Amino acid sequence: MRTLFNILLLSSSITLVGCATTPKQPLTFNQLGQYQEIPLNASSYRVSFKAGGNLSYGNAEEITLLKSAQITVQQGSDFFKVIDDPSNRLTRQPPRQAVVYPDRGYSPFYGPYGRFYRPYWNDPFFDTPYVVNVDPVEVSYTIQMFKKEQAPADAFDARRILQSLGAKYGLTADGTVIVPQNKNTP
Repeated sequence: MRTLFNILLLSSSITLVGCATTPKQPLTFNQLGQYQEIPLNASSYRVSFKAGGNLSYGNAEEITLLKSAQITVQQGSDFFKVIDDPSNRLTRQPPRQAVVYPDRGYSPFYGPYGRFYRPYWNDPFFDTPYVVNVDPVEVSYTIQMFKKEQAPADAFDARRILQSLGAKYGLTADGTVIVPQNKNTP
């Protein structure tokens, strides 16, 4: 009986240590969500992004702007302008959100009848609820691309956007995706 207990204890500790030492790999730019690029003509594209995780609407707009800059550079242009069309105004609503209250779980401070006793302090962050997006965030832009000589004054510089925001989401200054290195392999 004692050897069975020792074997179970050893196997459970190895399992816990093994799970604790495997780090999660960060997502690449292409894994953040679903992208859709529809060419409208030689200098116009419809760029859409549907967020995969719990991204905010502001982050989804940044990612869509980065994808627009990446397409502009890949097509050989320097500047692009976001054309505001009526279909985009309808989708600019903030996503539906839900408030989630964490499960308190078992605690030795639970008293009879389910009441909770805090013997020494009153922790204001113990049962703090948090907000999650119920629907995935979707952002769509229609862009028109320009060469440097033809660009209007209010157009975005694609290379400057890639330089300033690209590193935050895993893109280089020329628009290629940075693949994270696995630190566990020599």
